[in-house]
Amino acid sequence: MKQSTIHRNKYIIIFSKDNEVYLEAIKPGLSLEQFDKIISSYPYITIKNHVIVRNAINTAPTPPLLIGKMEEQLELTISDNGLKAWITFRLLEEELDFSNRDQLIKKIYSFLNEKGIVYGVKQEMLFQELKNNIPYLIAEGIPPQHGEDCKIKMYRVDPPKPEIREDGSVNHYNLKLINKVKAGDWLGERIDATKGTPGRSVFGTDIPAADGKNFPLKYDRKTVYEVYQDNTTLLFSKVNGAVNYKDDGSIFVSNHLVINGDVDFKTGNIKFDGCVTIMGIVADAFYVEATKDIEINGALGLGNIKGITSLEGNIYIRGGVAAKKHVEIKAKKDVFIKFLDNVTVRCEGAAHIGFYCINSNVYAKEVYVESFRGNIIGGRIYSQMKISVPILGSVLEKRTVLKLEGFDRQKLLSQIEEIEEKINQLKTIQSNIRKTLMKMETVKTLTPQETAQYNSKLKQFISIKDKLTHLEESKKNISKYLNIKGEGEIVISKRIHPNCQISIKNHEIEIKNSRLHTTFVFKDGEILEL
Repeated sequence: MKQSTIHRNKYIIIFSKDNEVYLEAIKPGLSLEQFDKIISSYPYITIKNHVIVRNAINTAPTPPLLIGKMEEQLELTISDNGLKAWITFRLLEEELDFSNRDQLIKKIYSFLNEKGIVYGVKQEMLFQELKNNIPYLIAEGIPPQHGEDCKIKMYRVDPPKPEIREDGSVNHYNLKLINKVKAGDWLGERIDATKGTPGRSVFGTDIPAADGKNFPLKYDRKTVYEVYQDNTTLLFSKVNGAVNYKDDGSIFVSNHLVINGDVDFKTGNIKFDGCVTIMGIVADAFYVEATKDIEINGALGLGNIKGITSLEGNIYIRGGVAAKKHVEIKAKKDVFIKFLDNVTVRCEGAAHIGFYCINSNVYAKEVYVESFRGNIIGGRIYSQMKISVPILGSVLEKRTVLKLEGFDRQKLLSQIEEIEEKINQLKTIQSNIRKTLMKMETVKTLTPQETAQYNSKLKQFISIKDKLTHLEESKKNISKYLNIKGEGEIVISKRIHPNCQISIKNHEIEIKNSRLHTTFVFKDGEILEL
């Protein structure tokens, strides 16, 4: 093979053969430091055996000995995605000098063409100061721009938010529980996902980009229809009714019964699958039952009615209830009522009482008497989390009992941790599925088997998204408990009268003397008064 002399003086000859470097010592007299200085001027030489070098120059003369190898004078490093290329120089100093830059540029372009680098060459780099053994970005492609996923916006079902005015005017508590729509009203929309824009590698080849994904719109086709226009799918109501969502997240318009007067002999008892709005009142001895929300908007209070029941929703009674015999009001969610007198309320959510609760029993997760002058006199209040009332009891010392079930804070904290762990696990799985889907979407034609696999993965992705929504809602509900002071909280903001009993987690306190605003919490196994 061809032999090429690299360096020669009266002491040594350094030459290359088959990309290997040899040293022939001619006569002694050259120091190791002098040899290192000679080698340093040839950046493309790598010494592999310094012992042989030392022995050779110390015992000269010697035959040719293998001491190292020739490195590439121009080395190219390319990123895995083909978007960037770096060049590293191992050239003589004079070759890097500006005076010889024209020759170097020709050499670099020839080298790049040989390696197939034809796109995104950074010409400005060729005119800067260059040094050996430093990687310089010589070419950069254009990264692909992946398409954006579709954007979905749906009708918002606002939670009820009661408001009390200090002057006690009728409009203070004008809560609307039913989200009414008419046929043709907007219910939601999906803006189509966008197409991806391919990138370009330094080799001049296209880098495919994944298109954004279109997730399905979930809706009840019996009561909702869609219209497609300008890359947007719009949802509209087919009927008059009340907007709601099913457990699977599908939007639908439920039946909505509106009674423009009272519930009395003209209407008979009401039992309805959907929402009910009564513009008047419910007369004595009549009852109303509905699967969804019930609104009773009459300004006059209700009396000896037979009962009001919402199997799955909320109940709003604008005028309150005052009965001679115990009347029962039941709701799956929250109850909003102006006042209670001789009434039993049972709900799984919060009970919001506008002004007062007299001789009544209330069973709820939370109980709030909203008016700053509001009070609870007589009866029993049972709650899981919190009871808040300005005035408890009366100057007549009517027996009044507040009983909190309370909760186990450590248990709830553990549940929060478990939920967060599940959320993180599902997000990791979701991320991996997203990557798989994006990879499959870069394939122009999928086989039937691959198409089935893609659809299965997309269905799994959507299912995980729904599970995450459910877990976040559970986390939010538990967080409400954790925001309560202690493991149960009773707040009396103005005054508590004698002959009232405070019970939290089966621990009881009898109030024997009147006192001003105070708060009772359960902490460290006992009731504390703050």
